[in-house]
Amino acid sequence: MHNEHRAHIRVRTVIALIALAVGELGAQSTPDELRMTTMYVRTAMRDSTRLDVYTALPYRLLRFASSGRDYVGSYRLTITVRDSTGMTVLREHVLERMLRTAEQPSPSSDRNDITQSLFTVPPGRYRIEARATDQLSNRQWRAQQMVMIPDWSRLPIGISGILLVSRIEERNRRYVLTPYIGNDIGTLSDGFFAFFEVYTTPGRTLQVRARILDSAATVTATAWQTVRSDSTGTIQQFLRIVPPLERMPQGQYVVRVEVATDTASIQARAERTVELRYGVSSTIFADITRAIRQLRYIATQADIDSMLAKPTDAERRAAFEQFWKVHDPTPGTLRNEAFEEYYARIEYANRNFRSYTEGWLTDMGMVYIVLGEPSSVERRINPNDNRSIIIWMYTQLNRRYIFIDNTGFGDFRLSPSTPFFLSEKYRYRGIQ
Repeated sequence: MHNEHRAHIRVRTVIALIALAVGELGAQSTPDELRMTTMYVRTAMRDSTRLDVYTALPYRLLRFASSGRDYVGSYRLTITVRDSTGMTVLREHVLERMLRTAEQPSPSSDRNDITQSLFTVPPGRYRIEARATDQLSNRQWRAQQMVMIPDWSRLPIGISGILLVSRIEERNRRYVLTPYIGNDIGTLSDGFFAFFEVYTTPGRTLQVRARILDSAATVTATAWQTVRSDSTGTIQQFLRIVPPLERMPQGQYVVRVEVATDTASIQARAERTVELRYGVSSTIFADITRAIRQLRYIATQADIDSMLAKPTDAERRAAFEQFWKVHDPTPGTLRNEAFEEYYARIEYANRNFRSYTEGWLTDMGMVYIVLGEPSSVERRINPNDNRSIIIWMYTQLNRRYIFIDNTGFGDFRLSPSTPFFLSEKYRYRGIQ
């Protein structure tokens, strides 16, 4: 990519190209949630700002019905711009999304439905909310974010919002940007681009710097560039940042962009929060007693009783962490892949298999947590009693498990013909 090209990209072109990339976007990180990210830039009218709201909803969360030739799913997406209190609706955009796919999305599908909504807003502080409702199951997902839109007319140097970009392509002397939707940078092992705009006087030379800082304001990665504004006083810039993820603990970080004069005096600053997760939410530790009880598919009952017998939460947590240290397939690294996979399966079971009890305690949850995703899933209706039947096949293990809905309310239980025994425990298979 060449700097001389970069100066000629205009705001409208860039945003349009981002929209094109959104339409073509393939796999990104797909936690089981609605994800949202925002980007704001100054418009030709200095007292207004263009606010773009991007969302990503994983296909695997939606219910799809067979249409004969393919599978169809649909959901309603509402993007709401409220005042800072969240009480007053200022703008709203409703989308009816119809999705078609050749195959029923599997639990491991990494496909997302991506949307972009555009708003024009004056300076101020706003609460942006995205709400998605599955039209077949009525399940709902929400995401929200606070955005502060500056008053550009009062700033000698201004900075737009910061958009994380996972890929940049040059086409016909123009750049196509693929926005990274969400805050978790854990899957961006090759780094990412921080895209932003700077507003100043025409023909001015400045230094721009992008950094990642941890909670103690320690810099973990940095990138910088000398830039020059065009005839309108605008600079459009993307800086590549490659954070050392393997040396960074889980937690929240800040991506900070700073603009300095030739004398290195900071004139303007913008930042956004990101996080680093290794596949498991930190909420696991919110209830350490519950987290210990959830060890039933990997630990012995004696192990669990011993941990629960500790007199304080601190001691129980220490015993819990020691247990997982013993089961760490890569000791000496920051990550514990077995821990991450095990609790990711529990979280998935809680979201997808809840019926007569929490998902991780159901028969489906038990089999899923111990063995993982089945090779194939077959759904049937018993013609004799109209009971729903689901069959899970584990081809490599040469096993199958039959689950029967005896009540008609999604209460799937293992058939006595295919029992599963608690003596069989979870085993991490990612490293051979």
